[in-house]
Amino acid sequence: MQSMYVCPKTKKPLREHDDGLLMNDGILYPFIRGGDNMKIPNFLVAREYGEASKQSLDMYAQEASAEIYRNFLAWLFQTFNENESSFRANLAAKLQLQKGNKVLITGCGLGDDISAVLDAVGSDGEVYANDLTSEMVVAASHSHTLHQPSPKNIFLSVCDAQSLPFPDNFFDGAFHFGGINLFDDMKLAIGEMARVVKPGGRVVFGDEGVAPWLRNTEYGRIAINNNGLWAASIPLDLLPPNAMDVHLSWVLGNCFYVIDFEVSDTGPFMNIDVPHTGRRGGSMRTRYFGQLEGVAKESKKFVLEDAERKGISAHDWLEQVISEKRRR
Repeated sequence: MQSMYVCPKTKKPLREHDDGLLMNDGILYPFIRGGDNMKIPNFLVAREYGEASKQSLDMYAQEASAEIYRNFLAWLFQTFNENESSFRANLAAKLQLQKGNKVLITGCGLGDDISAVLDAVGSDGEVYANDLTSEMVVAASHSHTLHQPSPKNIFLSVCDAQSLPFPDNFFDGAFHFGGINLFDDMKLAIGEMARVVKPGGRVVFGDEGVAPWLRNTEYGRIAINNNGLWAASIPLDLLPPNAMDVHLSWVLGNCFYVIDFEVSDTGPFMNIDVPHTGRRGGSMRTRYFGQLEGVAKESKKFVLEDAERKGISAHDWLEQVISEKRRR
């Protein structure tokens, strides 16, 4: 039976086997078992990791990692006087989901965002969640099967968010909160989320990053002294070219940034052939693609003055000269 997953490297379809997901060349991505005997495919077999990924694996692959992470989250929301459930629901709302939608959560950790997204898409929707460490994913599977025995619309996997095991345009939205600053290639990870989201769907991601207007205040220095990751810069320059309707906001005491954008199938539009009026003339197209080698100051002055005498732009003057030359 063909799986909804694809090979994270080749993006070719996978077939479900008793022990895992199988490629035509025989490579097997094995299942690990989660809560309620859930099948969780592991796509990290025989992968090479970057330094940041290795550090994350070392950090979260400890026996008590789930408990340590949960304790950190409890401290975090208490510190900023936030209700965790309401906070996560508000972030999920930025995806602008509808009932029946299919959503991806990368870097899911203990799966704390699954409930909020699941509430938004309803019983007819689907939530796919993954993390780099099997310990976190297995813990997430136990957490959510306690609230919803034998869930049929939650799909967990172990994978690298920089190489997602999904085809293009598979989801209605993609979500990530916390941890993206530690990725080896953040731009690649953001691009992967945009790749798997349909045009018109939204990507929402965020992580530590004290707001710029607070960094040189005592408030900002206290925050960054406590956690050096809060000094991270805001990665707006890493968004893909087809990111539209981009929003940037800060949450949790302005110590975390959140970026959300719509995935466009074409990217921004501008008509580069609208002619300019005035002395130079031409269009955006001709000014960009039609640039010539520089001329002497006297030559430029001659062109502008002669064009003005003739009542045309410098662009039209040059076009006339070139056309006359061609006709000879």
